[in-house]
Amino acid sequence: TNFRSGDIAMTQDNGISTYSIGTARRLEIGKEWNDVKWNKDHFQIQYHRLYYPISGRAKLLLLDKELDLVAGRVYFIPAFSIAESHIDGRMEKYYIHFQAEQPLFEMYRYLSDKYSVEASSHTQHLFDLILSSYRDNSYAARMRVQGAMNLIMADFLDGISLERGGIAKFAPVLAYINEHFRENISLATLAELMNISTMYFSGFFKRTFNISPKQYILNKRLTESQRLLLETDLSVKEVAYAVGFENENYFSEYFSAKVGIPALRFRQRRLS
Repeated sequence: TNFRSGDIAMTQDNGISTYSIGTARRLEIGKEWNDVKWNKDHFQIQYHRLYYPISGRAKLLLLDKELDLVAGRVYFIPAFSIAESHIDGRMEKYYIHFQAEQPLFEMYRYLSDKYSVEASSHTQHLFDLILSSYRDNSYAARMRVQGAMNLIMADFLDGISLERGGIAKFAPVLAYINEHFRENISLATLAELMNISTMYFSGFFKRTFNISPKQYILNKRLTESQRLLLETDLSVKEVAYAVGFENENYFSEYFSAKVGIPALRFRQRRLS
């Protein structure tokens, strides 16, 4: 993954969390937020987001739900999921844009529908710590940011078991899909990575992540296609083939159904 200058990648030895902070700020925002085109040309669409409103309120329309942003709660917004934002008056908030190179965060939307939690007495201190330290390249600063991010995200991950849910067992499968999703991947190949039968693998995957292996691979291709449409000049047809679709029409239909607008209009909004 390519990160902007100033990003800091932090890895915990046990593999639970890896964070790269793109931007962390406290600011006041007003009706200019209504004019943001989220499927536009800024790099931040590929980042997960943490929002912590201090005052005011706003709405976020995601691809699959609507969120009310209110003071006193913390919000976790997965990457590539915001469609529109609406605000009346003004809002003061903390926000953190980050990427996490760990399967749990990528799979979060399939494991939980918890997009907000109540702020605690130490929430503001954790956000302030991240804001003050994330550009510091020292080992101590990295550890502080790592710890603060883990404490914030722990409330969202509460109830998700790495072992009982089978997530850890799928690590080689998710890594393989991440590297080969543009190719034709057979269920037999994925099952072999776990030394289980193809039939059992398919059901186990769906029970664990609430999505079939095939649908998960398609979603990986969809996310990559959004990135290519934002960051390259490839045609829609070229994007379709680049992410593994063998049929441009099927790609266009799938993109429109999942994102809500055609791929071409997605790019046109970027250029507007």
